[in-house]
Amino acid sequence: MTLDLYSVSVMTAAVVLIVGIIYISETLIRRDEVSGRHWSIAFLAGILTTIAYAIWAAGGGWIAVAAGNAAFVAATGFIWIGCRSYNGHRIGWAYGTVGVGMAVAFIAVVVEGPQGGDWAGVVWMYAALAVLASFGVWETARGRLAQTRTTIALAIVLVIEALYTAARALVFLLRGPDDPVFQAWFSTVPASFVTITLVITAAIVTSILRAGRAGMRGYTNLVAVDGSDRILTEPQFRATVTDVLERAEEKGIGVGVIAMRIDDLPFIAKAFGNEVGRHVAVAARDAVRRTVEPLAVIGDDGATVLWVCDTSWDASEARRQASRLATAVFEALRTVPDAVVPVVGIGVAVTHDFGYGAGALIDAADAASTRSAKTGDISVLIAEPPRSNPPASVGPDAPTSAPAGS
Repeated sequence: MTLDLYSVSVMTAAVVLIVGIIYISETLIRRDEVSGRHWSIAFLAGILTTIAYAIWAAGGGWIAVAAGNAAFVAATGFIWIGCRSYNGHRIGWAYGTVGVGMAVAFIAVVVEGPQGGDWAGVVWMYAALAVLASFGVWETARGRLAQTRTTIALAIVLVIEALYTAARALVFLLRGPDDPVFQAWFSTVPASFVTITLVITAAIVTSILRAGRAGMRGYTNLVAVDGSDRILTEPQFRATVTDVLERAEEKGIGVGVIAMRIDDLPFIAKAFGNEVGRHVAVAARDAVRRTVEPLAVIGDDGATVLWVCDTSWDASEARRQASRLATAVFEALRTVPDAVVPVVGIGVAVTHDFGYGAGALIDAADAASTRSAKTGDISVLIAEPPRSNPPASVGPDAPTSAPAGS
């Protein structure tokens, strides 16, 4: 059976449209977080891409090609931005990067105009896609995304996109669009089947990822999100810790971050009811607030992780603080009626080992808390620094330990 270009374009548009509408509808139903909204924008851009290309296949002209190329770049770019926001990294400059890629893809077609034909500006679009997909691969290999096996599938999707688009660009430049090799492997028809496969895989993976961090509306607050308990949201916490670390580095003061993870929280809510799940979350948060030093900074990710940032000269002092926290949380959870005590993972990272970068410190504590949770009980695990990076100094005159909150 031979498929003509228009039929394949319509088929691709239908698949992307159905998947995109389902994903965006789920975003509207969920109390979703920033990463989920960025991924929804990516699927919306994908819908616009397929519509533009379908118009082009029906004889719509070069304007449809320009719009489709720019939207295609946006789709890949917002997948990457969603990964950055999932990891809690800054995304301001990422918007600019994606915007530049979209502009390049659009202008490249406009410059060639009607004389450019069906493949006008395509090399510039391929280059932008390869770069943004590569950025996405890098983002999946670090931070929170690196802590879940589900991310492997998303990384594979982005690797395939980066390599395939780079190969399309090279073959196009070396052999041209009429070459039999390009027609067999890189023309619109085979590329459409690759696109369908990648879109479906990406939708499934990102849905699983965001399902672990955002509850359904009506399953609203296992944890407070209105700031009534004075626990910072994730962006507020990261911004505050960044400021604390900058000032601490100037004075040679050590700082530690403790991450407490309760991955069983959503399952408790489903098994015993939202009210019981809320009591478990509130008990844990109250125990943290009562136990840590008055000047410690406390934040959460709105789902299953609480962070504490406080002065800590070395890992031993941080472990003592975390152990006190673990004991207090365990005792608090035992008092919650009609609920089992969940598995709590506690990870610790200190500037002596990871330096004064807020992202590196928080990510290291998160990774340690994930490993701690796998032990099956409430335990404290100290994050080990990468062997390639020497420990950061906390000042030549700094003592080896100091009381918490000093």
